[in-house]
Amino acid sequence: MDTLPPVSYQTFFADGLAGLQAGVRAELASDEVSHVRAARLRPGRRLALIDGAGSRWEAELLALDRRRASCRLLAPLPSEPALPLHLWAPVANRDRSLWLVEKVVELGAATITWVEWERSRSVADAGRSEGFLRRAEGRARAALKQSGRGWLPRLRGPVTPEEAVGRHEGAAWLADAEGRQRLGGAIVRGSAGGRAGPPLTVAVGPEGGLTHPERRRCVEAGVELVSLSPATLRFETAAVVIVGWAAAMLEDDENEADDEG
Repeated sequence: MDTLPPVSYQTFFADGLAGLQAGVRAELASDEVSHVRAARLRPGRRLALIDGAGSRWEAELLALDRRRASCRLLAPLPSEPALPLHLWAPVANRDRSLWLVEKVVELGAATITWVEWERSRSVADAGRSEGFLRRAEGRARAALKQSGRGWLPRLRGPVTPEEAVGRHEGAAWLADAEGRQRLGGAIVRGSAGGRAGPPLTVAVGPEGGLTHPERRRCVEAGVELVSLSPATLRFETAAVVIVGWAAAMLEDDENEADDEG
């Protein structure tokens, strides 16, 4: 576990890497075989393997045919702990929601839950189907490989606002135009711990924002309203801003805890 793989190493998914040892043979996930073939990789090539559950390995490609790709594990690679960071995204435009998935996976979100807010119901091209979730998982896997992170987020939904608010734990922030606290302020910084602390949920509403009853329900459940910008942001932009800031804060808190230790 001395170094990360060279930049030239390409990353692929392989299931069931946890608990394996160097020298063991591992199979790439079936949907990755075509990617290996498209990259024109040949036996003997070094790869980086991940399973989306924290395991990362340097490996050597042993065999490749139309349906299977086998590797030999060479050495485990460092993998940081998952961030306790959860996103509530609004049911919204499908293509923009898929873009959102890519970006927040790169930033380290542990879960993405789609919430059907009142103003989500009128969106025709929305991510409600099983097909959308399959596409979202594909985008998440691609983003994880690109980013070098080790944890694939869990994708959930759609759920009602009542379900979302009722199940959250730890601190929660809602990006909202009526938020009096600006993101990055002292009150917000003190509302969440590091990775060893309670989870942090960040939420973005639909275009047009939450209704007054929805906003009141969130506040009564302990969700803090925060303002991201004096400008009106698209929901996917707001999601990237709040997830990026929260991830950076959690990582800073973890580094400070390590320094103190």
